[in-house]
Amino acid sequence: MEKELETLKKELLDPSTRMIVIKGLRRTGKSSLMRVALNETKLPNIFIDLRLSFPFSPDSIYQYFSMELSKFLKDRTMNKILSKIKGIEISGLKLEFKERKINVIAEILEEIGKRSEHEQIVLAIDEAQDLRYLKGFDKILAHIYDYVKGIKLVLAGSEVGLLDRVLGIGNPKAPLFGRAFTEINLKKLSKEKSVEFLKAGFEQVGIKVEDEEINKAVSILDGIIGWLTFYGYLKTRGYSDALERSIDEGSRLVAEEFKNFLNSRQIARRRYIEIMKTLVRPSRWSEVKRSLRIITDVSDKQLSNYLKELTYYGFIEKSNDLYFITDPLLIEAIRRDYVR
Repeated sequence: MEKELETLKKELLDPSTRMIVIKGLRRTGKSSLMRVALNETKLPNIFIDLRLSFPFSPDSIYQYFSMELSKFLKDRTMNKILSKIKGIEISGLKLEFKERKINVIAEILEEIGKRSEHEQIVLAIDEAQDLRYLKGFDKILAHIYDYVKGIKLVLAGSEVGLLDRVLGIGNPKAPLFGRAFTEINLKKLSKEKSVEFLKAGFEQVGIKVEDEEINKAVSILDGIIGWLTFYGYLKTRGYSDALERSIDEGSRLVAEEFKNFLNSRQIARRRYIEIMKTLVRPSRWSEVKRSLRIITDVSDKQLSNYLKELTYYGFIEKSNDLYFITDPLLIEAIRRDYVR
């Protein structure tokens, strides 16, 4: 990902860039890309990984914000300044929210930004689409963008449709609508890059893996760097069945992710599962509609909404009139009946 890394580093160091948006499927390396770029540019940063605040709720997100802001409070001067803000409590280098109000976060970030006019601080938020659980946070981002020049925004997300909602794409009433940003899109690795990645990794740790096994892993794991890394890790730990283990454990993991999506959609649960069973093979809209008739009648509008939701959450994509599942291990999870 040399090109993407160089682009991100360049934009991080450009004081005129106000916001960078990184998009890509789950496990395509967004978090690693951000961390490497921030490490190499040595920019001070507040890194919020919203995956770690699951299950998502305002309380869990506030708790995670307090943890990450605490890490940032190494500067006693900043500590003293922030301690004046009502709604928080600072003990040593630990910040806690006494009042879980959105304006308290806004005040904290504003004060940090004011003290950083000559050296921008990066506010990096991974899986930023989950900010929708914190009502009004998009207004804070818009305010930072417009008025707090000491803070640069980096937002990354795998549920691209939902991330676009946070960014206000196509919605003039959204707080972030019309704000310019640099967009970096991460794709699956090509077959050649995937092979190169695995071989380089195995060479680095000093183990020999036959080309036949590497090619099989690449064929099954389909260029998703997270799964390639998981397989490589298991192989370096001495598992002779590393590929099958990575497929099975990965399938169970994505099955749980999909079940979490279904948990708030119990009425339509069976329909969503039937749609995904159909999309184990790329299918047209009409083929999906036909398969659903086996279990129930749905209107054209209902089916379009189901497909739109699955697309927004990054489980499927559409290309040339065909809908398809984006993650090979989600396909495997459905085949193995891990999603019920």
